Amino acid sequence: MKWKRTAAFLAAGTLLLLLFVPFQRCVVLVSLKTEGDKVLAPLKSGEESEFSILYTHSIHLSDVREVYKADEYMNIVQTTLIYEDTAIGMPGGATGEEVFGRTEDGRYKISNMNRTFPFIDISIGRVAANHRFIYNEKVYKLADYFKQGTLIRMSVQKQSLFQLWKGVILDG
Repeated sequence: MKWKRTAAFLAAGTLLLLLFVPFQRCVVLVSLKTEGDKVLAPLKSGEESEFSILYTHSIHLSDVREVYKADEYMNIVQTTLIYEDTAIGMPGGATGEEVFGRTEDGRYKISNMNRTFPFIDISIGRVAANHRFIYNEKVYKLADYFKQGTLIRMSVQKQSLFQLWKGVILDG
């Protein structure tokens, strides 16, 4: 009889650990204004952990794509910037070890970037920005998940099964 109680206790403890101990690395997009608005993109290892933010620049109204990856310390590392115009608000070249060039379709590209951030705050545009999150070649309009004008924070965090269950998961 005692062994049954011990087995039940161990099973319950294991279940609680599985539910509440964070284990899955995710890109977490969370509203800084509204409690509970959270979008999760579970990351895989290696090259598949790359993700992007695509938006329309507010001045020259052309697309800008910022490419990121997650490092082993749960930071966001910007690796590439692709844009169509070097006008106001966009770089005219690279710095340090970065490489500046043109893509096959004529857009500007800065690669070999290694800019590290613990998180990135994004204001979901009210007018033209059309912020999109790209992961595993799928495009997700952020305005479908957050109200326009909302300030969101993008970070990399480990999430538990319970946290994954509570958030909106982007199936990458």
